[in-house]
Amino acid sequence: MGNPVPGEPAKTRSICVGTITRNRPVMLKSLFESYARMQVPAGTSIRFVVVENNDQPTLSDVVETFRALLPQSIVQYEVEPRLGIAFARNRVLDCALDAGDDLLTFADDDETVEPDWLVQLLAERDVFDFDIVGSPVRLAPHGPDVTVWQKMIWSGMDRANRNSEAKYLRRRNAGQGGRIRIATGSWMGNLAFFRRTGVRFDNALALAGGEDWRLWADARRLGAKTGWTPAAVAYETVPQDRLTFAYQYRRSRDISIIEMRTKLNKHRTATLLRLPGSLMGRLLSLCLYLMAVPFTRGRTLVKAASRLGSIVGVLRACMGSESAHYKRVSGT
Repeated sequence: MGNPVPGEPAKTRSICVGTITRNRPVMLKSLFESYARMQVPAGTSIRFVVVENNDQPTLSDVVETFRALLPQSIVQYEVEPRLGIAFARNRVLDCALDAGDDLLTFADDDETVEPDWLVQLLAERDVFDFDIVGSPVRLAPHGPDVTVWQKMIWSGMDRANRNSEAKYLRRRNAGQGGRIRIATGSWMGNLAFFRRTGVRFDNALALAGGEDWRLWADARRLGAKTGWTPAAVAYETVPQDRLTFAYQYRRSRDISIIEMRTKLNKHRTATLLRLPGSLMGRLLSLCLYLMAVPFTRGRTLVKAASRLGSIVGVLRACMGSESAHYKRVSGT
C-alpha cells in the first residue's frame, strides 16, 4: 500500500471473511462465535460471506443468529449446489471480487480463531506485501468423554501437527516462507492478484480436496508472493469420528492420491521412475513407526496408519483411482 496523500483520509480496505460449510451446523456456530469476538484491524471494514455447499439452504437460522451477534456487519449467505469444495470456495471468491473487496480470508467450518487472528494475518500480509499468507491451525483440546484409544490418537495427531508448525517456523525464519504450502484452514489472499491473474480453485478436483494447495502452486507459477506467520492462530475441533486409525489411514490415502495424480499428469515418466524408491522409503518408515510403538506410548501408531495410507494412495493413483475424501462429512 502506498503512503496516503497528506491531508487526505486513508482509504478503508474491505476484508471479506469467507466461510464454506456443509452439514456441520454445531461447529459452524462455534466458528461464528469466534468471529463475533474477533478484533477488526484499523483502517478496514469487514463483511462476511457464508456459502453452504448443498442443494438447498439448511442454515438460515444459524446465519440469522450470527447476524444478531454482529448487527453492524454485512453477512451474505449463498448456496452453491454443485457439490465440491472448490466450487464453494470459488463462489466465495467471486462474491468478494464482485463486491470490490480488497482482501479475502478463509477459516474452516470446524475451526475457531483467536481474537487477534485477522489483525495478525493482515499485519504479516502488509509487512511483506504477500499475495497469499497462511498461519497455524492447531488442534483444539479433546473433550472429556474420549476413550483411552482416542486420547492416544489425538496425542499423535497433535504431535505431528506441532512438528509441522515448528518446521514451517524454521523455514520462515530462514527466509524460505515462500516454500510453505498454504492451506485455506487459515488463509488471506490479496484480491488484486486474483483480479489480475484470474487464478481460481480447481473445480476438477470435485470432492477430492487439495484445492487449496493446487491454488497455491498455480498462484506461485503466476508470480504470487506467499508466506506464513506464526502469530495468527486458528484451532481445529477434532470430532470423535476422526479419532480412529481408519480415518487417519483414509485421509493420508486420499491426500497421496491427489498428490500422485498431479505428479503423474505433469511428469509421468519421471514420476514412475522414482516410484520404487518412494515406495521403499515409505515402507521403511512404516516399519520404523511400528517398531517405535512400545517406546512412544502408541503415538507412532497414528504415523504408521498415515504412512500405510500414503502407500496405498500412491499405488491407487498409479492405477487411475481418484480421491473422493470429502464425499463423507465428519463431525456433522
